[in-house]
Amino acid sequence: MLDVGCRSYIFPFVSSDLSPSPHRADTIEANQTSVERAIRHMKEHLEDPLDLDTLAQIAAISKFHLVRVFDETTGTTPHHFLSCLRIQRAKELLLKSETTITDVCLEVGYNSLGTFSKTFSELVGLSPQEFRAMPKRLTAKQFATAIWRYLAARKKFSGPTIEGVVEGPRRPKGFTFVGTFTRGVPLGVPFSGTVMIGHGKFCIERPALPEFHLLAALMPLSASLTEMAANLPISLVASLRVQNRPAVPPEQPRLRLRLLRPTDPPIVMALPALAPLKIIGGR
Repeated sequence: MLDVGCRSYIFPFVSSDLSPSPHRADTIEANQTSVERAIRHMKEHLEDPLDLDTLAQIAAISKFHLVRVFDETTGTTPHHFLSCLRIQRAKELLLKSETTITDVCLEVGYNSLGTFSKTFSELVGLSPQEFRAMPKRLTAKQFATAIWRYLAARKKFSGPTIEGVVEGPRRPKGFTFVGTFTRGVPLGVPFSGTVMIGHGKFCIERPALPEFHLLAALMPLSASLTEMAANLPISLVASLRVQNRPAVPPEQPRLRLRLLRPTDPPIVMALPALAPLKIIGGR
């Protein structure tokens, strides 16, 4: 595990692991069911334009209520969630077929190649062309070398940091990536991050934002590079919405790894865009 020196910073955090009251639990369950209905419809109609009125009707709530509970449940908006679903499908098509980038663009619901390429690059961290070529450039040996070099390096930070803990089951064994993002959906390269073998303490730089998201994902050691490129084989995840309020007593964030839920947005960033693998990409 990466061992670094850290400076503490005072901030509270909002955790979904707190035990709600029975009444609140019923409301959360009802909201989650509504959001799951909307997500199911998105997955079945990736090529269709986003229609909030239709989604709200399927979710059996008003569209204004849907937007609010969707953000509370998934960490992002319906529009952004749909973009992630589309780009995830685009990644699979780019790596598993000879379909042209233009045809992939149209198949996943984009009418403009420029909009598709821009969205893809923002979410994945690479352009569609770079992503399609990626598995040919990254070997298992390069991946392992990059991870171990990153683990061996001593990272020094010039600004405030976050010290926290990742907790979870003993199995499966794997690499745990921790990163900070401006939204509940990981966009491209994280602002800051680290990688560990298994679980434990971490220390990373803190974004100078009123609010950001802390995310962790465990990838098993048995995963193949092809699987990682097309669809990150994440076994367990954890997320936390963090608020920077220096006047509040300090609290150490604890990320509790759990199984993926239907309401978790796809993690579509390309693995080589992550900090440890940029060592290889920069050569």
